[in-house]
Formats: sequence, structure tokens, C-alpha cells
Amino acid sequence: MAISYLPVSDHRFKKSPFFACNDREDTLYGIYNERLYPISSGANQTEHYNNLRVNCCLYDVPETPLRISGDDSLAFLEKLFTRKIQNIKVGRAGYAIACNHLGGVVMDGVLLRPNDEDFIYVQANGDFLNWARAHIGDMSVSIDDFDSWVLQIQGPKSLDVLEQVSDIRIEDFPYYACAETVINGIPFYVSRSGWTGERGFEIYSKDADFDGVALWNHLLEKGAPYGIIPSDVSSMHVRRLEAGILDYGTDIDDSINPFELGLGRLVHLDKAGFIGRDALEATNRKKLRFMGLTCQRYPLVRGDGILKSNGDIAGSLTAGAWSSHLGCGIGYVRLNEPTEIGTTILAQTDEGEAECKVVALPFIDPQKKLVK
Repeated sequence: MAISYLPVSDHRFKKSPFFACNDREDTLYGIYNERLYPISSGANQTEHYNNLRVNCCLYDVPETPLRISGDDSLAFLEKLFTRKIQNIKVGRAGYAIACNHLGGVVMDGVLLRPNDEDFIYVQANGDFLNWARAHIGDMSVSIDDFDSWVLQIQGPKSLDVLEQVSDIRIEDFPYYACAETVINGIPFYVSRSGWTGERGFEIYSKDADFDGVALWNHLLEKGAPYGIIPSDVSSMHVRRLEAGILDYGTDIDDSINPFELGLGRLVHLDKAGFIGRDALEATNRKKLRFMGLTCQRYPLVRGDGILKSNGDIAGSLTAGAWSSHLGCGIGYVRLNEPTEIGTTILAQTDEGEAECKVVALPFIDPQKKLVK
């Protein structure tokens, strides 16, 4: 079942400062945290994917950074997230998930600690802000949307671009480092992270009061010697699947817990008092149910039927694509029950029914050598 697109009014949706850089007649937009973002700009997906793998690409992405500050900010974040936040030191960032009282995942994102005063949580799609505020109680803390906008530069040569546009040096900026810097005369937060499984970094503005088009053009100019091109989510999507990166609202929701997603390493049960801790400790649902599928015949697409060999429904396909690197269709499947690697499952694709194999995630680079 292919994704469909509808013409809709943009009246209630926010446009990024970089909107004009992607706005063409053939551009298709998605909606994420009430923000419009370019899903497809008419580019050749294979060519852009190849450039991402060899050089680097510039992306306008709709993640929403939230600022957490106040005397009780650390205690507040320890309550919200399943991992030990105290282990994230100043100048570092970490992947962090939050659960509800039943242990279901309500949000995932990257938590930055750029200085001694603030944390920045770069949340995925969903109303995490109001959920988090409801848990402040009498704590001396604030969590706010500070109208920050995000760019990603991803690919093997991305960090060369970072050195050209900022005072950050590659040797001082390891994977999941974060910092404050100035780019084209504007202060930004930067983290060495991304949504592709390639080397890369993300730029977060400190407000919306800057010239986004000028910044966009500056990055392309300085990145030209390194083969940078502006791209869209279509090329990013294939790499995030190959890398085993999840998408909240597509792959994850509150009906599944971290253990079933393969994120048990982020559940620190030796930490007291975080939301969902008791449920996660007591649950008998600790076996993996979120896995990969490979299909040698056809691309896999979100919504394709997934059946056992006896014809019973095996689960649901949350995302899929054709991987030119692997030479096969790949996808994510949420299985109704734990299933062993190597099990054969049938996919009902638009091209026809085909056998698939259940595989472990990620599809490539399990040691994260590329991104590091």
C-alpha cells in the first residue's frame, strides 16, 4: 500500500526558515509536530542515496527541540526518562525514551547537555511537551518549545563541512558530542548525531529570528568541495531503515515497550522513580517483537500484509524500501509474537506475494563503524 498525498491548506502548519529552499511545484510535504517538511522534491532518490553514502547531503528536518532548565531539571528528566540522565555529561548527548505508567513508549529523541544550565530534548513526532509538563508537580523546572529549527548534514564528508562553517574540530567532537557554536554569524547548538546511520551532525537554532535561506546557501557554498547536495527525506528514509533507526508514530507508539523494540539497554531498572519503572520491571513482555524483513523479489512498503506460512496474520509492516546496497527489499515488522531469526514470512506486496526472511536489526553496520 503506497503512501498517498493530498492537497491541504497550510494555514495551521508551521513553515521552517528554510521552506523557500525546497518549495517547488513538484515538492510533496509531510506534517510532523505541526511542521511542514519536504518528503520529496522531485529528486532522483537513488542518486541522492548514493551521494549520501559517498559525500554528504543537507536536510531540512521537522524535529522539535525543547529546552529544560531550572534547579530541578536533572531530577525532572530522571523522572521522565528510562535511562540515567546523570550519566550524560556537559558537552554530550544521548538517545532517551520516555514511557507511560504501563511501560508503553510515549516518546523518543536525543537529549543534549550543551552547558551547565540547560538540557535540550530533540523530540520526535507527538505531544510530549504537555505530557511532560503534567509531571512537573512542585519541581523548580521549566520545559518549553523555544521555536528552534533543525538542519542535518549527513554523509562521510559531513564533518569536513562542519569544520569549514564553525570553530568545531573533528578530533574534538566524537559521536554524540554536542556544543554551542556560531555559523554564518548566528549562534547554534550542534550535535554529532542524525537519522541516517552515516557520519553527520545536526544544527539547532536558538530561536526563529535568523535568515534561513542565507544559512542554507552558506552551507551549500562551504560544502561544495565535499560534494554536498540539498536532499529530502526520501533518500534519508532508505538509510535510516538500513541502519535500524526507528520513527516515533510510524514504528513506535505506546502499545509497545522498550524490551519488545530491542531498546532494553535504555531501561535502567536500578534507577528509582522513573515513570513506567514498576510496569517495566514486572512485565512478562520482554522478548523482541520488532525485527527486520528482507525480500529478494520486491520492495516492501508500509501497510503490506504480513502472513505466517499457514496464512495467519504475523504482524504489521511499519516501514519499507528497496535497498540498492543490499539488493533486496527491506522493512520493519512488528510481530504479534516473538519469532526466531531466519523464519520465513509472506508479504502481500503490490507486485504480488513473496517470501521474506526475519532478520536482526540493523541490516548493515551493527557496530556503528560508519557513524563513529
